[in-house]
Amino acid sequence: MSAVETQESIGRIEVAPDVLATIAYYAALRVEGVAKMAPIPADVARLFRRETRHHGVLLDLVDDKIKFEIYVIMSPHVNIMETSQRLQTAVIEAIDTMVGIPVDSVNIHVEDVIYAQGEAA
Repeated sequence: MSAVETQESIGRIEVAPDVLATIAYYAALRVEGVAKMAPIPADVARLFRRETRHHGVLLDLVDDKIKFEIYVIMSPHVNIMETSQRLQTAVIEAIDTMVGIPVDSVNIHVEDVIYAQGEAA
């Protein structure tokens, strides 16, 4: 008997696309600098009618490749590029840790920056 034993599959495991979108949603909200999720623009939502949409997260799952379009509103006084890169990393790590499926791309769309009343840039 070899040192490495082969484990037989006892069945199939399926993860619904909505679950992937939910994981990405919560991963995005945990990133410092993300104030909240932005609504998916109507023209984009119309183009991607068949894909999974979830509170600012658009998921395209084709041939076992996951592509995310994430729409966010940033907090003021953050570096948008650095925050967006942290957001991409957070989503990729969350999907990899929880599901183990490689993510093909995470595209970030910063729709707005939200300031407190009376605060200026």
